[in-house]
Amino acid sequence: MAGPSLRYLRAFRNDLFRVLQEAPEGKRLPAILKRISKIVLAALAHASGLTGPLLRRLLRSKSSAIVLGYHGVCREAGGLFDSGHAVANVSALLRYLSRHLRPLPLEALAGPVARGEAPPPASFAVTFDDGLVNNVTLAIPMLKALGLPATFFVPSGLVGSPRDLWVASLREVIRTWPGDFLPPEPGLWPALPLQGEGTRYTALHRIKKVLKAHEGRREEVLARLCRKSGVISPLPEEDRVVGPELLPELVQPGLSVGAHSRSHPILSGLDPERAREEIAGSRQDLERLLGTKVRDFAYPNGGFADFNETTRRLVAEAGFRCALTTEPGTVRAGDDALALRRCMPENVPAFLASFDLLIRAWKDRRRPADGTLPLERRVSFLGRVAAEAGV
Repeated sequence: MAGPSLRYLRAFRNDLFRVLQEAPEGKRLPAILKRISKIVLAALAHASGLTGPLLRRLLRSKSSAIVLGYHGVCREAGGLFDSGHAVANVSALLRYLSRHLRPLPLEALAGPVARGEAPPPASFAVTFDDGLVNNVTLAIPMLKALGLPATFFVPSGLVGSPRDLWVASLREVIRTWPGDFLPPEPGLWPALPLQGEGTRYTALHRIKKVLKAHEGRREEVLARLCRKSGVISPLPEEDRVVGPELLPELVQPGLSVGAHSRSHPILSGLDPERAREEIAGSRQDLERLLGTKVRDFAYPNGGFADFNETTRRLVAEAGFRCALTTEPGTVRAGDDALALRRCMPENVPAFLASFDLLIRAWKDRRRPADGTLPLERRVSFLGRVAAEAGV
């Protein structure tokens, strides 16, 4: 197992490489310099003991809270193709936040907002999307050790299915592709080099953006890539969606399950009837499998561009108490309970992740309450490139 110094160096290398690849052409050097400056400031703020108290004070002054969002977790950070956050990074951040903020279940934050009230100030809730096996094997033991509640959002149609989440399948196909080049896909991408971890990650980032914009071709293209790669079942078991036998493990004291659609499509690209099946059907599926009420929903991909007023209305009609986005920001009175913001921490050490949360809360402090604006006019802090890179 790598020592702390090596883990930090590896995490910063991966973080800076991702920033480099996800920045627009011509803006990569400024993006790298900005991130390095943030790392230095974060280290100084943490060493001086300022980050946590400043975050608590800022949230209290705005009567606001934070919802954290994760996907998969892995035992140790290894490289650019990690299937999730290193459990040590997640545990360290949650432990740090618990010293400065009040941990609460999601319903304790969403309930007051749905009634037009402020959530408990300077509090936070923890959520995980996609209902992966590693949430059961790694995340739940970590949460129990920390004494923290959490909500797991599960795509019901993939429970017990031979199909996998398309982004995870694509990641594994590109990681294991047997050759130094990926063939061109007419109308989508040219031949792409795969001559090392860096070029493979660059190819993954490019193809992921393209396939998100071509929902109608995605399934066919991905199936062809899987066949050409020679990998019939590309995902390791821990990176797959839970089956019926593990799903109940996500419902324990302090733990709950929410719906994440049936098949994880981008809902804004669906006709209303198909969107209804994905949204209401996911709740029906999970309640049948679990024998308990499912009250909360998380939009797949989750940016404001990934759902619309029609799909938001369908979420309300399905009877959900709240719905979560991946749009960064805090939660406060006047926000839309059916489009709550979440902060999605990077897979970095806790001192940097907590500083990122502080900056996010600072940027969000003067945002108009989301409930006062239609979806198309709400403030997004993602930026075009970051939004395209989200999952």
